[in-house]
Amino acid sequence: MPSRLAVLIVADLVDYSRLMGEDEAMTIGAIRELKDTHLEPKMIADGGEILKRMGDGWIIAFPSVTAALQSAMDVQTALAPHPIIKLRMGVHMGEIVEDEDDFYGAAVNLAQRLQTESPPGGVMISQDLHRQLTGDMAKAFSDAGSFKLKNIALPVNGFQWRPQPGPSSNAGEVPTICVEPISFAPADEDVAAAAADLRDQLIFRLSKRTGVRVLDEASSNANQSVYVLRARLRISGERGRLNIALVVRESGETVWNQSYDGDPTDIFAFTDDLIDKSIAGLRIQINAFDDNRIANLPDDQLSLSELRSRAAASFYQCSLESWERAHAILERALRLNPDDPMALSMRAMATIFVTSARFDPMAESQVERLAADLNQAVELSPRSDYVFSARAFFKVLSIRDPSGAIPDADRALSLNPSYHLAYNARGLAKLLAGDTTGAIADLEKAISLGESDPLLPIWLFSLSIAQHIAGRDRDAIEMIERAIQLRPNQWNYYVLLAICRRSLGDEAGASEAEVQASQLPREPSIFALLPALPEEYGDLVAQVSPQ
Repeated sequence: MPSRLAVLIVADLVDYSRLMGEDEAMTIGAIRELKDTHLEPKMIADGGEILKRMGDGWIIAFPSVTAALQSAMDVQTALAPHPIIKLRMGVHMGEIVEDEDDFYGAAVNLAQRLQTESPPGGVMISQDLHRQLTGDMAKAFSDAGSFKLKNIALPVNGFQWRPQPGPSSNAGEVPTICVEPISFAPADEDVAAAAADLRDQLIFRLSKRTGVRVLDEASSNANQSVYVLRARLRISGERGRLNIALVVRESGETVWNQSYDGDPTDIFAFTDDLIDKSIAGLRIQINAFDDNRIANLPDDQLSLSELRSRAAASFYQCSLESWERAHAILERALRLNPDDPMALSMRAMATIFVTSARFDPMAESQVERLAADLNQAVELSPRSDYVFSARAFFKVLSIRDPSGAIPDADRALSLNPSYHLAYNARGLAKLLAGDTTGAIADLEKAISLGESDPLLPIWLFSLSIAQHIAGRDRDAIEMIERAIQLRPNQWNYYVLLAICRRSLGDEAGASEAEVQASQLPREPSIFALLPALPEEYGDLVAQVSPQ
């Protein structure tokens, strides 16, 4: 069969299914308009060949990289003000093989996958294609980060273009972090080796994250990074400390810093613990970076991955309204790709947490939908710690199945031993199963890893409940007072504080906490989820319930 090298453009109409459901005649008219006026005439005139039409989509081949991209950009610029038509385009170059019926090749598959990651009205190209560009054409495309694409073995780096990028010319570009050598004291060989190992692990683990590009200080473009990661390791006898900070290179402003302590007697266990805690904190910061880069863009201009980033930022705003907003954003993301495992899992988490915060039973139809969504997410992304953690939360909070939740949390932790959400999910599952000791251990571990998590008060609340059930009311009081310090207007924290104080015989302290609780609105909050407890603790659940 004959083969040839081609630049392939895969294009489709955004929101085609929704538009067909709302106005079939209008949508069919839009497809004809694309075929007869906007897309096909322009690309054919620019040297393109229509290889395939697929209802709301096209595959078009060009012999020239520059001609293909310029044509794609011209079409999208002309369509930008159109009230209905928004196209997504994915572009890749490779060999295609043709016969009398069809054409084949890995390049076709990759272009199709890139198209699903393209922003509406924009163009997404592969890094391989971007390397072919020079001058203004190369500068027009911004770094969109790394994508795990369906049926593509390795992550793919993408570069994207929008006709209206917003106030900043690099809107949508992922930020870069340069990891500097870790300074250390004392200046001996073992400490130097530990510092070098910590740095290598930071680079390796951060490089696996989307939403940020990680550079070694020795790389040629390190001086162009947005952020610098600086750290200092100090060891003295049985005490060790890692100070770590993220600094804006241009201004010198420190945007995040944290200190982690440990016992360096077993240097390998010590460095592993430091890495786990550092990565857990940095993961939260990277989510914030991923939202900052798109802050000035409206939802309808965001790509699938950008919508996920905006939803994550809404989660971290920590109100019921922001979680409901995240759910709506994820609905939009799933219209762009109904099979995206991360968006499926995140939408499920939004439903689970909002329902649990309201102390509402979940409707059977919702349970069935979430079970199907999360099973699909696991099948599509079997190496994601997040999707397994989301399914674990569903099983413990929504259907009260600790025996099903614990293996999912275990799987998440086998993929990422430092993932605090997985420890939280497993801790709640063990609490529901009656394993209070195991629950406390997991929740304590989650809190030690998630000190930077804006949702930390949720887990402090859960841990204090577990400690109270275990008869450790002094520890429970310490945890709930930490939660109150972070969220001083959370009424059911004071209710739990009163319960714990009364258990210790402190009637005056309990009465004081009850007075404080009575002065606050008794309303649902994302910071107080329905406790996952065995049936015999129904009275405790009722006391902290907003209903």
